[in-house]
Amino acid sequence: MDKYIQMAKQLGMLDAKIISSRDISFDPRAILKCRWGCDDYSSQKCDDRGVSYEMRLQIVRTYNHILLLHSEDPQKLYSVALRIERQMFLDGFYFAFTLCSCKLCALCKVKEGIGCPTPEKIRPCDQLFGIDVYKTVRNQGLPCEVLQNKNEKQNRYAFILIA
Repeated sequence: MDKYIQMAKQLGMLDAKIISSRDISFDPRAILKCRWGCDDYSSQKCDDRGVSYEMRLQIVRTYNHILLLHSEDPQKLYSVALRIERQMFLDGFYFAFTLCSCKLCALCKVKEGIGCPTPEKIRPCDQLFGIDVYKTVRNQGLPCEVLQNKNEKQNRYAFILIA
């Protein structure tokens, strides 16, 4: 697992650590913020695809190891997470899967009324899975605060489910 931590840091992540699914804090209120507090909601990337909240919890809890990535750059975070997910797959972790809000495009094509140019790279947002990101990362000693204005840097996180 150290290989993926090192890879993340070499690719510019501020921090990376292996956590357990038991370290994830779930709260269904995260889904409220996802559905009614996010201007991206209703896009293709926010579709739960008919997977119930209970099933989403069960899916995450099935994994023993999760790579938690930290960055302030949402585009870099997402692309690094997908790159590491791919490497994990090639290394034999065929169920490796990223939970992170898609930010591949600087301006989302779906929001512009154009089809997504990379639908195979869309992964579900962590909040859609009911993950309380604030509580989860704070319990890991990582920063996550409510921004007071749009000029502040936002701490961003991705979860790569490994095995």
